[in-house]
Amino acid sequence: VSAIAGQSGSTRKTVYEDIYSMQGFISRKTLVAKSFEKATGIQSKLHAIGRLDADTTGLLLLTNDGALVHRITNPSAKEYSANGCVEIQKSLPVQKTYEAIIMGNHSLPSDIRKTHAFSSYPLLNLIHDGVCLPQKYGGQTRPVDKLSILSHPSRTTTLVSITISEGKNRQVRRMFHAIGSGVMKLHRKQVGRLDLRGLTSYCCSDEQRSLSELKEGEWRVLTDDEVKE
Repeated sequence: VSAIAGQSGSTRKTVYEDIYSMQGFISRKTLVAKSFEKATGIQSKLHAIGRLDADTTGLLLLTNDGALVHRITNPSAKEYSANGCVEIQKSLPVQKTYEAIIMGNHSLPSDIRKTHAFSSYPLLNLIHDGVCLPQKYGGQTRPVDKLSILSHPSRTTTLVSITISEGKNRQVRRMFHAIGSGVMKLHRKQVGRLDLRGLTSYCCSDEQRSLSELKEGEWRVLTDDEVKE
């Protein structure tokens, strides 16, 4: 573990990694070990906490701690204590923030709390009610936690920031499709308090170790404090 972590003397029994996922990298169990081992030379049975599909880039968390995956992806799941009693986890769902370029020139009213015609502002569907997906994709979604318009890259596209705390399969793409739009590019910026803008990678020797910005395709082990957050 200490060799993987790059921290001499580490006694942690679980390994946590984040990888700034490259486009074309699929985090299914059958492909994670092969791709990660090829990129890093590390051999470990890792699980992805929230998958990224092949057309999505961004922050991906990997761990060999199955209990952690269970707690994050099922915050209300039942667990059993040492004496056999059932304990209900009360942790809040982990938020995930994405930036997406979507089809259409969209806008939002200055006051989203007021009643507006959804036909004029389709994005309000996601903010107020969520959308109804086919049952095989999870059915009704909850309203998004946050949604804002960042810019308009062209006259027919909109760059948005969207934060959700659910984890339905390809949920962001399917939500925009449900309101008559479509995702052209999707990038995950943040998971919980871990933000790509604040993540750094270790470089150089132990004596001259410094921090540099984490670049696409790079990875590192999370610190104990980051894991606790």
